[in-house]
Amino acid sequence: MSRDDGMPAGRHHLRRWLIAAGVLLVLLTGSWLVAFSSVLGVRTVTVTGTRTLTAGQVEAAAAIRPGTPLSRLNTAAVRARVAAIAAVRTVIVRTSYPSTVTIQVTERVAVGYRAVPAGAALVDADNVSFRTQPSAPAGLPKLELAGDQARSAAAATVAGSLPAALARRVALIAAPTTESITLTLRDGRTVMWGGTDRSADKAKLVNALVGQPGRYFDVSDPSSVISRGA
Repeated sequence: MSRDDGMPAGRHHLRRWLIAAGVLLVLLTGSWLVAFSSVLGVRTVTVTGTRTLTAGQVEAAAAIRPGTPLSRLNTAAVRARVAAIAAVRTVIVRTSYPSTVTIQVTERVAVGYRAVPAGAALVDADNVSFRTQPSAPAGLPKLELAGDQARSAAAATVAGSLPAALARRVALIAAPTTESITLTLRDGRTVMWGGTDRSADKAKLVNALVGQPGRYFDVSDPSSVISRGA
């Protein structure tokens, strides 16, 4: 028995089977290459965004095994390992075929420091202590140790709102309460900052006031500034 095209029915079925088997083989080979083969595995790790850290430190923390198939790389786990570095604020991990992993980090930036037995602990605007160095850093205010997290965080927030030029003029930021934050300038003058609200406005005011006569400035209410002393 033959088909209209003249090909025996058995041979036609054999051809269809061979085509299906070929397609299946291609799919299985592709799946193996993507999921299990090192052909599409990690060969290059690129680190961007480092300032004080080195690319080597980030790569070591990432602990990505060369040849790991990109499709099976646990990017969430890589991100968590890199984020465990104290100096890292944020991490983004991307994969790019055929063989590249890119790790983009944003490092913490010191806005002040706290005195610790080992020297000075650098603190960022999120109130995270991320590095300790033997001596106080130049150009950053000291953050007075507070008895609770809220007051410590408030002092760090204010420090983070200061422009660099103003931060260099501030010796100490104290937070007796979260609403009575006080700045002591390096020339001995005092600024009553108040709470963390409207910090950008307050920073502009203080930046202008430090060039004026006066020993005490109150900018807790930016719409009604108080200045005392000659």
